Amino acid sequence: MEMMTPIQALLNEKNGTEPIHVYYTFSEREKYIKNALDFLSYALDRGYKVLFIEEESFYEEIISHLHMMYPNDVLENILHQESKQFYLSSNRFNAEQNSTKLLTLISPLLEEGHRIMIWGQVLLPSQDSILSQLRTYEIQCDQFIAEHWLTTVCAYNGFITPAYIQTDLLKTHKYFMTDDEVTISGLYQRDYLQLINEQDKDRMSNIERENKQLILDNEKLSKAYELIARKKFEYWKLLQELPISILITKEHKVVFANEKALIDLELPSFEEIKGETVFNFIDLTNYTLRKQWIDTLDANQEYDLKEVELKLENGSVKTFKLKSIRTWYKNGEAVLHVFIDLTPYKMLEKKMIRAEKLNIAGQLAAGIAHEIKNPLTSIKGFYKLIKHGMGKESYYTIIDDELDRIEQIANEFLILSKPHTDVFKVHSISRIIEEVKTLLETQAIIKGNDIITSYQYEEELLITCEETKIKQVFVNLIKNAIEATSNGHIYITVKKRDQFVEISVKDEGCGISDDALARISEPFFTTKEKGTGLGLLICDKIIDNHNGTRKIVSKEDIGTTFTITFPLTKSPQPSIPVDPVLLSEQSI
Repeated sequence: MEMMTPIQALLNEKNGTEPIHVYYTFSEREKYIKNALDFLSYALDRGYKVLFIEEESFYEEIISHLHMMYPNDVLENILHQESKQFYLSSNRFNAEQNSTKLLTLISPLLEEGHRIMIWGQVLLPSQDSILSQLRTYEIQCDQFIAEHWLTTVCAYNGFITPAYIQTDLLKTHKYFMTDDEVTISGLYQRDYLQLINEQDKDRMSNIERENKQLILDNEKLSKAYELIARKKFEYWKLLQELPISILITKEHKVVFANEKALIDLELPSFEEIKGETVFNFIDLTNYTLRKQWIDTLDANQEYDLKEVELKLENGSVKTFKLKSIRTWYKNGEAVLHVFIDLTPYKMLEKKMIRAEKLNIAGQLAAGIAHEIKNPLTSIKGFYKLIKHGMGKESYYTIIDDELDRIEQIANEFLILSKPHTDVFKVHSISRIIEEVKTLLETQAIIKGNDIITSYQYEEELLITCEETKIKQVFVNLIKNAIEATSNGHIYITVKKRDQFVEISVKDEGCGISDDALARISEPFFTTKEKGTGLGLLICDKIIDNHNGTRKIVSKEDIGTTFTITFPLTKSPQPSIPVDPVLLSEQSI
């Protein structure tokens, strides 16, 4: 059952037994419309005339509802007046003029013997004498309502009607109504309803003057607060949307981080790092720069823009430009740290340098290979004739070694320069590893080494590749591991990492020095006595062509680990089960 509106409850309770003068302060449009509809329905159901003084937008919404409830001839009992035209002639509220208008409209209806109900949404202008004018009008209305036994609702917008006016309205209306309830006004006094004397006028003028000043002061404060709020919003929006990483710290503890910082520095959510010491997760790899940065902050100084390498929590290293600036944050001194990520540019720079080296190497390879490959067959033929009939044995050894070296260089140069001719197909990575292991196991045993494979996944992993090229990569890496290790182990581990397969080749050999490690990808650089310096370069090219990555970690006298990743390929058929042997922790 639908609950009655406040006006409906009041009208049903009194039911014409007394004149009703209601002060209605409203704040919700929907409830206001419902109260107005119930007021009008009460009058129309009884055949009363209604003077409905209302804003046009409200009236159109209300009358559209009534058209669905009553025929047109019944709705003719509503006499509508637009609020602004009725109450605010020349944009001023004039009590005498408004009272005269009211009498002019309802007097003929009273003379004809009609029962009349009045609803008016009273509009208030900004004028000095509004309180005295309003009080005069409401006093006259209250007297007229009592004299002619009328039912009247005076509606005021609660959001824009000043408190001092609302207090005075409670003195001139017997009933006080809100959107949700109606009650008798505790301030209503019959003896208060008298014409205003000069003393009252002065008192009201003082109230209005003080209130006007309060309004002006409030407007100034509101504008100031609005300006502060807008600038604060713009400041934080700027920090959040800047395409560079921003951290703010107080006493070295994190109090703010924008989204870019969380992404670039590979940090968890802000809530997880809030309050943490910034040095715990911003780790400069260069000890001298790190100490300089910390000392500068401890001395309350700004840290100038410098290029630094940061070791992130996940172990990766990125290059940034770092600057720390003194600032103010939430009522206290703070430091704003700016991180500009240079990592993509550094990677691009390395790729450009590497591409140029590959280009040069390719050009050299093509030229040299053509020079030495063609006469190779003839030279080897003559060599075999000489070997069986003439010459010293030592000559043969030297010629044989040199010819093998020429052939090795020619083959490696051609691999580097020639276009790919193999077809990419889907292959099992474990099968490729096992075939390479079988090929090189004898060489490992001769040096006293064991090759140990470990396949850490539950189903076969497939990649799309040129099989011979991928085998060439692992032959090269495993041969290097065998040559670097004596009486030790070579561990080959295969893991699944999200949508990639990760293969690591780890030896227990002599390792590589830091200087050599920095140059290991350069063409022609080698640490082997008879090396060409092209093996790893060729491997890198093959890996790149397969959208893979290669990483190397090495410590002298401990060993070297090469880690290769390739994107996995979805099998076009149900997953291939892995050989139980490959699922064991180690297969020798």
